Amino acid sequence: MTNTFLYGSIGAILDGLLVGSLYGLMGLGLTLIYRVTKIPNFAYAEYITYGGYAAAAAAGLAAGASGATIGALAAIVAAALVALLSDELGFKPLWRKGASPLHLLVASIGIGLILRYSLLGTVVLFFSTKYLEAATPQRSFALLQFGGIASLTSAHVLAVSAAAILAIGLWFMFTRTRIGKAMRATASNPTLARISGINIFFVRRITWLIAGGLAGFAGFTYAYYNFVNPESGWLMLLWIFAAATMGGFTFLGTLISGIILGLAEQYISFLAQYFVGTGAQYSPIIALAAMFIVLLYKPEGVIRMEALAVRRA
Repeated sequence: MTNTFLYGSIGAILDGLLVGSLYGLMGLGLTLIYRVTKIPNFAYAEYITYGGYAAAAAAGLAAGASGATIGALAAIVAAALVALLSDELGFKPLWRKGASPLHLLVASIGIGLILRYSLLGTVVLFFSTKYLEAATPQRSFALLQFGGIASLTSAHVLAVSAAAILAIGLWFMFTRTRIGKAMRATASNPTLARISGINIFFVRRITWLIAGGLAGFAGFTYAYYNFVNPESGWLMLLWIFAAATMGGFTFLGTLISGIILGLAEQYISFLAQYFVGTGAQYSPIIALAAMFIVLLYKPEGVIRMEALAVRRA
């Protein structure tokens, strides 16, 4: 019993690191969009789904060990293009007409529904219902075993390392590079930024391409260790927004909050299963409770944006 609890705890912690890193990874692009455009984009979930399907399709067509790399690249490109098109055809025209953040939020729900059911219809009409669930043929594999119960897999290494590298890279880009300064200026005052000579439409396109690419890579990571379906991104949206909200919509904060959420969700679910026999079906309560508490007591986020600010050039 003691060994079962010990190795079960190790497994819950490892699973928490995996899903928590994935929550953080998925939240990075959402954070970038919100920081620059102020859009709470519910359609972002669909970029992840498109990335997962693109990864599964490209990796399946590719031969050999390079399939995973090709799948990742296909996911990044596909999701980036979907994100850019959703802005060019949806969000940007509304923004030009003076739409408020609330209007853009409602629009994002509609755009998300269009994207989701367009994907569903395409798969069913032109392929087969057996492709409604897809995954990369190159699957996650165990690196270390703990008592035959828990295991450290290649998906753990991929999710944790990629999330950390990308979060640090985004923070550096946003605070230390010219394009990052242009993004901050555009976010602060688009009119003044435009008068100052910044091409705010170019900045906006770059923002959506990067954010979409991040979502696509997150979709690839998801398809690498799990199966993706047309609702995969939508079902992850609660945790994505919870991580971004807890992190104060900062890149490092989103990653740290995602890991905290993942660890809390998995370990509390393990304890509930071990001692009470309750399954993981109640795990969304953890994310909802965390987001409610943060919004109630620290609406600026657990890690404040000011704490990650840098000196102005």
